[in-house]
Amino acid sequence: MRTHAALMLAALLTAAAGVMAQTEPEIVKTVHWSEPPMQARVPVDLSVRKQMAIPELPAAPQIDGDLSDPAWESAAQTDPWMTNTGEAPAPVQTTAWLGIRSGTLFVGVRADEPNVAGIVTSVTEDGGPAWNDDCIELFIDGNLDLTTSRQLVINAGGSVTLIDHGGGAWNTQVARAVSIGDDAWFAEFSLPLSSLGLTGTDFGLNICRERRAGGGTELSCWSPTGGGFQQPGKFGVAGLPGGWLRGFVLGTGLLGSNELAVAIQNPEQQPRSLRVRLTWWQGEGIALERTVGPFTLEPGASREVSIAYTIERADAPVELELAVLDEQGRALATYEVVQSVERVLDARAGRSVLVVGETRMFARALLSLNDDALARSRLVVALFRQPSLSLVARSEFTPPRGRAMRVELALPPLEPGEYSLHVVLKTGEGDAARRIAEEKSILHVLAPVQ
Repeated sequence: MRTHAALMLAALLTAAAGVMAQTEPEIVKTVHWSEPPMQARVPVDLSVRKQMAIPELPAAPQIDGDLSDPAWESAAQTDPWMTNTGEAPAPVQTTAWLGIRSGTLFVGVRADEPNVAGIVTSVTEDGGPAWNDDCIELFIDGNLDLTTSRQLVINAGGSVTLIDHGGGAWNTQVARAVSIGDDAWFAEFSLPLSSLGLTGTDFGLNICRERRAGGGTELSCWSPTGGGFQQPGKFGVAGLPGGWLRGFVLGTGLLGSNELAVAIQNPEQQPRSLRVRLTWWQGEGIALERTVGPFTLEPGASREVSIAYTIERADAPVELELAVLDEQGRALATYEVVQSVERVLDARAGRSVLVVGETRMFARALLSLNDDALARSRLVVALFRQPSLSLVARSEFTPPRGRAMRVELALPPLEPGEYSLHVVLKTGEGDAARRIAEEKSILHVLAPVQ
């Protein structure tokens, strides 16, 4: 529920567009615009990441720490691992095998080790800091949001720790077994596919290793992250049997028009007529929908599709649902992504303390929105006396160009006390205009020192 003060402020800003605009002085003297260097927003193209097709195994391998089970012969196998930075092959190699059977993910790992006597296994219970030991770490970005993931850590002693890098809790049953040989240690584990948070048949995947037996800490990965392991945008992409999504590009969410690019592949043995549908919504808002197609894909062929969507609000993330549809409109695969929205307005006064008689100061603002939204927008700069919220001065104008603003303010005579400077970004005209974002700075006006 909106507070009385907020309602009063909204009424004052609305009224200021009419009668008050004729009676209150203008506060903006000059505005200097520029186009700042755009913050690097490199979209992540999953199609160029490491790829792994995880097959259905002919039988479930026995989880006993022995990788000689014939079932592993049908599993997907990782190629040579790199250091976590990606600068060189890992000095001590690791190989992992992955497969599914009856709704369960099976993982087998051989960790080469020239110094098995130095293997560290200090954590002996589940849930402890197993990453401080010689360990293998499995990362799953189940919804391909490139931000959150689930992490399983298993050390050379068989202790398991589960971590949810999405703010929630992850609890599932993990069958596991480890063994130590003459020149390597081995781990086998399995867990339900339903526990991985998958929203489709394709998901982010990485397998990493922390080696302590060499006396220091050696970090290596199947898909190098460039640094720490928890970087979903640098994971590889794994596909379960029947996958249709080969990758997508999702940039930074900005107010206004945006675009999702997706690569669709036909995994079947016959041509298919397909459509791609994108549905998106924010908060409790109405869901909008756009469809591309139909188009025909031959067996094994792929096609890139771009779908435009609009972000109308900055106060809620965008939820997107992508669906691949067949000729009858039935969903062959669906994928869900939650996209955060960039902060639209960053504005602040140049200083917070003035002395009675000062009439000149500066404020700055940075706008983060797409061109179409910028063209529909207006800025309001208003000064209010606190705590009464009485309007002192106000200006409204259209951003002419650029997204960085340095504004010179012409202050009317001010009495000692507290004031608030508001910078409001709104879109639309007249009574139909709605506020998109607002930033407030508190100003303290002091009496001159006698």
